[in-house]
Amino acid sequence: MRIRWLIILVVVALAIILVTLYLVMNPEKRELDEATRARLGGTYVRLSRGVTHYALEGPLKGQVVVLVHGAPMIPMFAWDEIAPILTAAGFRALRYDMYGRGYSDRPRVTYNRALYHDQLLELLDALNLHEPLDLLGYSFGGAIVTDFAAQHPERVRRLALISPIVYNYPTPRAFRLPVIGEFLGRIIGVRTVTKRANSMVEGTRFGQHHSALFAEQTTYKGFQASLLSMIRSDAIGDHRDSYKAVGKQKYRVLLIWGSRDTEIPEEVINTARKLIPQVEFHVVQDAGHGILFQKPEQVSAILINFLGSNP
Repeated sequence: MRIRWLIILVVVALAIILVTLYLVMNPEKRELDEATRARLGGTYVRLSRGVTHYALEGPLKGQVVVLVHGAPMIPMFAWDEIAPILTAAGFRALRYDMYGRGYSDRPRVTYNRALYHDQLLELLDALNLHEPLDLLGYSFGGAIVTDFAAQHPERVRRLALISPIVYNYPTPRAFRLPVIGEFLGRIIGVRTVTKRANSMVEGTRFGQHHSALFAEQTTYKGFQASLLSMIRSDAIGDHRDSYKAVGKQKYRVLLIWGSRDTEIPEEVINTARKLIPQVEFHVVQDAGHGILFQKPEQVSAILINFLGSNP
């Protein structure tokens, strides 16, 4: 009997310790509301699922280029060095934070392909951007713009993909489990993805600034829930159907990849090239998955030459 009660006490004590640890390690102490956004600055628009943070810059009559960031940690500031170069070259650049990232809302919904598609479509409509435009997607953003282009070819002039997710992107299976995923996400998950993001900007021009922004977004309520939902949905999955559909379209497609990218291996890039026969392919030497931060000038030069060239 004593052994039985001892086991019960140990289990209860362990449960209390784990719950306490879970609560204590919660970084999400702040609300991302109107008062916070007024302090942060920036431009915002309310869409059907929540508020979206965006920036639309450049000549009013310039060709519109839409810059879609990656995931899970890198919001629209991924384009901080690219966007000014594009606008200086005469383009009108639209950047935005996906739901759950940066200063956009973290709605309590399923973070799947449909959500990201609808956010982009609603944003373009809200800003009255109906003419064919150029879509630029980085990492997870590459999958998003490919899905969008496959569904709305009439709204696309050109498509540029930078180290895009295609299929088989690695995500920890444990995070897909209910309860266990929440606990692991709180204890090690957010720290792990933050460390990964920091490794991509380490030693770059604005590395310390970007690292601070990575950490800041995790302090707003709803970040972890949005991250787990994305991992558990079809968002980071097999997008080859969309790549195949894009391969049948007439608009031009650009693919940029860093030679040291270990997150998007060469075999995945080669699959994308096969699915999109018309793709123009460029390899940036000595660049990893943080290619936008590590080689912004080279990436910008390739983009401007592609976007500005004749059909």
